[in-house]
Formats: sequence, C-alpha cells, structure tokens
Amino acid sequence: MKKIIYLFFILFFAFAPLHAAYAEDGLIEKGLAEIKKDNYEEAVDYFSRARAQDPRSSLAAFYLGLAYKQSGSYKDAVKQYKDALALTPPVLDSYTELIEVLYNMNELKEAKEWIAAAERAKIKPAQVAFLKGLVFAKEDNNDSAVEAFKSARELDKSLAQAADFQIAMAYAKERRLKEARESLKAVITQNPTSEIASFAKEYEKSIARVIESYKAWHFAVGAAYQYDDNVVSKPTAAIGIPVVDQPVKGKGDSALVNTFRADYTPLLGGPWSFSGQYNIFSTTYFKNYSMDILSHSLSLIPGYNFKKGAVTLPLTYNHVWLNEREYMGVVSAKPTLTAIIAPRHIGQLSVGYGKRDMLRPTTPEEDRDGDIYSIGAGYIYPFSEGKGMFNLRYEYTKENTDGVNWDNSGSRLSAGLLAPLRDKVSLTVSGDATLQYYDHLHTITVSNADAVAIGLLPVPGYPDTPTRRRDKVYTGMVGITWELLNNLNLNVNYSYTRADSNFAIYDYKKNAYMAGLEYSF
Repeated sequence: MKKIIYLFFILFFAFAPLHAAYAEDGLIEKGLAEIKKDNYEEAVDYFSRARAQDPRSSLAAFYLGLAYKQSGSYKDAVKQYKDALALTPPVLDSYTELIEVLYNMNELKEAKEWIAAAERAKIKPAQVAFLKGLVFAKEDNNDSAVEAFKSARELDKSLAQAADFQIAMAYAKERRLKEARESLKAVITQNPTSEIASFAKEYEKSIARVIESYKAWHFAVGAAYQYDDNVVSKPTAAIGIPVVDQPVKGKGDSALVNTFRADYTPLLGGPWSFSGQYNIFSTTYFKNYSMDILSHSLSLIPGYNFKKGAVTLPLTYNHVWLNEREYMGVVSAKPTLTAIIAPRHIGQLSVGYGKRDMLRPTTPEEDRDGDIYSIGAGYIYPFSEGKGMFNLRYEYTKENTDGVNWDNSGSRLSAGLLAPLRDKVSLTVSGDATLQYYDHLHTITVSNADAVAIGLLPVPGYPDTPTRRRDKVYTGMVGITWELLNNLNLNVNYSYTRADSNFAIYDYKKNAYMAGLEYSF
C-alpha cells in the first residue's frame, strides 16, 4: 500500500507542471482570442490567471503586458514586460514593447536605458532605431532623431516611409522647411496610395504655401497728430525765473508724428534665430521748433531657441537729432533669457550695457556722456489664444557719467496689458514708476549755498543748500487700436507724465494726446 501511495505522489508531481502548462496554454489561447475581438479586459483576466498558474512563465507575462498596453494600463504593462525579460527564457519582443510603453508614458530617460540594453543585445535593430528616433523627437533633440530615423530606414526598407515622415516632422520643428518638404515627397513616392502618403500630400502642400508666402521683410509707415500740453517741461511751481514762471508761449503745442519701420526676419533652420529692425521716428511741432525730434535706431537680435525658451542678444544703436542738430547717440547690448516657467507663464532675465555720447558741448559737471549698466527681470502672461498679454517688469540701472551731476542709480517698475475688446479692436494700458537717486551733491546747490553765504542771489530752481537730486517719475498710457482695413490700423492714445523732483526746475506734469494711422506691408 505504501508503494502505491508513493508511486501516486511521484506521478502527481511529475505530471503537475505538464498539467499546469496545458492549463496555461488554454488560458493564453483564450486571452489571444479576446484580444483579436478587442475585449482587453477579458484578455487581462485570462492572462492573469495564466500567470497565477505559472508565475515563472515569461510568455504569460508578455501577453499580460500586451493586454494591459492595449487597455491603456501602461504602468501594469511595464511591470509585466520587465518580468517577461527577467524570466527564463526571456521574451525578446518585450524590449520594443517596453520601450514603446515608456515612450507613451513620457518616461524618456528610462526608455533610453532600455534602448541601450536592446542595442547591446542586438534585438530588432531597425525597430529599436525607429523608437530611438521617436524618443529623441519628443525631447526636441531633432538632429539625433533624424539620424536615428535614417538608421532605421537603412536597416529595414519596410520602415522607410514611416521614417521619412518622422524625418519631415523633425525638420519642420527645426524650421528646415525645404528639407521637410523633400522628405514628404519621398513619403508620397514610396507608396502613393497609403494613408500616410495622403496625410503627407496635405502637409507638403501646407509647407509649400508657407515657403511661398513667407516674407523675410516687413515694413510699416505711420502718421499721427499729437497734442502735448507741456512740450517744454515747464516746472509745476514758480521757480523765480520770469520767463519760465509766466505763461510760456509754446508750452502746449501740436505736432505731426511720423514713423517708419523695417523688419527683417529670415527663415533660419535649426535652433538659431535672427531679426533686425530699423526705425525712424520724428516729431515736428507746429510752433515750438526747438523741440523737434528726429530719431534713427537700428537693432540686430541674434538668438538661440531651446525646448522651453530662448536666449537673445539685442544690439541697438540710437541716434537722435534735436532741432535739426545732432543731440545724442546710444549703443547698447542686452543679453536676455526668456523661459516658460509654467504653462502660459513666461519669465525673463536680462543684463545690459549701454554707452551714451552727448553730441553737444556742455560744462564738465553737466556732461551726460557715460556708461549705463542694467539688470532686470520680467513676467509675461499671454491669454485669449495669444491675442492678449499682461507683462510686469523690474529693472535696476546704474549710470556712470563724465559729469558728476548725472551719476545716478535708478529702479523702474513697469506693467502693461494688451486685451482684445472685440474683433479687430484691442485695448492697451501701461504704466511705470521710476525712482532715480543721484550720487553726488549737485554742484549748483553747492554754489547756491556759497552765494547765499556772501549775500548773492542763488540760481533759481535749485535748492539753496548742498543737495543730492532725487526724482520720481510716473507715467501712464491708455490706447485703442482698431484695424480699419487689412493691415491698416487706427491708433488713439492718451499719456500722462508726472516728474516729482526735489529740484523745482525738474518738477513738471504733462498730458499728451495722439491719433493716427499705421499701414504695414
């Protein structure tokens, strides 16, 4: 009897794995049948039971991962695919499946680790190269993506059409539109009747239209009427100079304001960008000709774009004439970092240097020639699908001038809002506050103190005691822009300036009103 029982246990344990395998095979077959019918939840149930019956089955793990993947349960799929590779014998198809799932989950770092493992094991080189290209493309590493897709195309001709399409997408992201168009033509040629070829045809037409319609040069001309109620910056209070204190002829005056702008923005491929701008601005007063202004400025802005921002280096030269005589020239550079800090939230950091050259003779103490240093930070919030924008900026400046009376440091806080009111009509509101602190006792205030001490009259408008100048300047502007016709805008705005200074001669208020047209082409 003992021998019979012993033999029973031997037979039971000998045939138990075989029985489990047959049971597992039956469950796998049922699971595969459910997958064919797109019944993924039922398939998960069958494959889960197969895994429970034989936890060492790499095949059950692989198919369970497949069912999870098809049902969108990517985290569960990852675990099963890893088990399918860890168990014996490993299911090598799990490499590409695992990489694809990690790609879909945006787990790009881990996806690249498994790509490297698959490359070492020489598993499906063409498919792995294609997946590698997808990962690089999602990282915006477009040059590496193109190389990977080209490798996949060479290794497996059946992937050529899909690879060329992805190459076109990578070129388009890099703004290499001509190369993108050539790749799309290759997609169409390889199999004109395929679904991907149909999409490529439409995309190629779109790119062709962009190339044909793109204009590197844009121009704008404008003319406006302006009324300024304090053209000469007459002090707010009487300062003791009759010609200044009495009503001043020409204090308020009308003017014609003319503008011209030329923009150049070539279509560069890759991450590099460049733009150039030339501006002419003139203000011609009806009566007070001594305040006529003519300004020319040239800006060159090279830049480098990365995934979530850009670095630019604006280089600007501005030359100003006052009353038909050269007045001032300023050259400046302001490296700027712009970055997306959160969806629809943009931050900016900048540093700057400027060199100012005053082109008219003056006393040594009043010489404003000098170096201008700045550092700033800003925040931008676009809204209404990019048609509206709010911005906030702070900037600190330090001016080292040749004349001791103009050495100063300043802080400026500014804010602006562009908001669409209705179709083709927008509102602009802006304001800023500037606080300037001058470094030295003003030489005229020192002279005034000496004059008072010996009984002479001081210079009006300046303090009688040695004083450092302090200015607080506030400005505000509100404007409406209305697109009357295509590329023709009507601009109407009002601005207010209040200069609050401890030196009476620099303390003033002014209001300015403007209305004009601008045409761009």
